[in-house]
Amino acid sequence: MYDDVDILINAAGIKDAELLHKAGADITNLAMTSIYNHQYEKFNIDTLKDIHRAIFGQIYDWAGEFRTIQMIKPEDVLGVDTVRYAYPKEIKKQLTASMKEIVKLKRYGQNDKDVVFRLVRIIAQIWQIHPFREGNTRSVIVFAILLAKSLGFEVEHGLFQVHSAYVRSALVWASQGIYAKYEYLERIFFDAMLHDEGSTDDTDVFSNGKYEKIGDYMVRDYKERPHEFLDNEPQKNQ
Repeated sequence: MYDDVDILINAAGIKDAELLHKAGADITNLAMTSIYNHQYEKFNIDTLKDIHRAIFGQIYDWAGEFRTIQMIKPEDVLGVDTVRYAYPKEIKKQLTASMKEIVKLKRYGQNDKDVVFRLVRIIAQIWQIHPFREGNTRSVIVFAILLAKSLGFEVEHGLFQVHSAYVRSALVWASQGIYAKYEYLERIFFDAMLHDEGSTDDTDVFSNGKYEKIGDYMVRDYKERPHEFLDNEPQKNQ
């Protein structure tokens, strides 16, 4: 961060949080539109890094590199508690385990619902690891969409953009270990990937009502919060 303000050092030298958020949204939206046309032969750690670099390379010099600090982020949907992200030293190891599950995803016959069911859990694992300093949600969702396309699904990726606040809150709830609730993330992935089975037309798929609440939490109340530095390491044997 800059010495005089808690803003991530960026290529444009922007030191205003709101202005950086707006500029970042404009730049990443253009980058994401382009990357959806890209095809990857493999979906592994290098692919995830490449996607992050493609989306955020014009904003941050460290785009595509894993974070080296531990972070927390208050989540309104959790009553301002935080997701337990992976410690920096564990990022590669945990990602490697998740990537091994991707290889097992195979479509055959009538197993599409099972594939999406398993994909949701893999994506939730990758997101909870939170490998990057910033931009994890967009990178992980793009990774998921391109992976789904590589499996032969026709993905309505605009659904994730329109309901971005819902998507992030759904990822939060799917990252709570034994208390994780996957139904919210499943809902939007099933709609985006199996839309021909779940809805009668595009208007129904993009309707706001279906993505208004996660539990008792109203998604429209979501406010972006910065990640905060956590200066401690896990104790041994815990």
